[in-house]
Amino acid sequence: MIRKTASAVFLMFCYTKDMNYYEETLNKIEDLMNKNEYDQAKRLILNELDLPYVPKEFEVQLHELLSQIRSQEPAISRLSEEEIEHFLFMDEKHQLIAVNELHHRNLRDFIELCQKYFDSNGFRNGKVLLIDSLIQQQISHKFRFRDNEEMITFDPSDLESVTDSKTFHTCISYLEDIYMKEPSKLKLAEELLYKEMMLHLPETYDLNECDQLCKKIVAFIENAFR
Repeated sequence: MIRKTASAVFLMFCYTKDMNYYEETLNKIEDLMNKNEYDQAKRLILNELDLPYVPKEFEVQLHELLSQIRSQEPAISRLSEEEIEHFLFMDEKHQLIAVNELHHRNLRDFIELCQKYFDSNGFRNGKVLLIDSLIQQQISHKFRFRDNEEMITFDPSDLESVTDSKTFHTCISYLEDIYMKEPSKLKLAEELLYKEMMLHLPETYDLNECDQLCKKIVAFIENAFR
């Protein structure tokens, strides 16, 4: 079953929102960085990432800017291993900070901590982002992941990143055929597809599920904009 990644009301807001908002926000962050106001720029980035819906391209750019800020900070201000562990078990914002820090570390050195985080009641978005980092680093290890009452065992080295999967690209082609003349809806459909597949990790969708997955995304969008 597809998890509803955003409410219809919120989707309507995002769809009708002035698209210049994202460009203006990025410009504001870059302006703060140029003025060496890194703390304020970081706070703005984390506030945006904490929203329930963030367009994929905008999210990628935010993470890139956050990485630039981290690289400019003195080494002493980087999170220590103790701080990473502490942040992982705090509120959602701190979890995302810790997961972002782990993304830039060698995760082979943090196997036990990753498992401890997966065993916790932590923020699901943070957990799936960490799973994606483990996949990107092709970590070969059997992890446990509790999804409601189900216990899933997975090995990141056996998985592909969402955007590298054949299922993702097949679904994109399906959505392009449907929204060929509606680029704004196509963009939204692609973003919902990405988030749905990410939030489904560590489980993955098979090719034979593409049709059902895309039809539900399309139905959701069309219902939101009636």
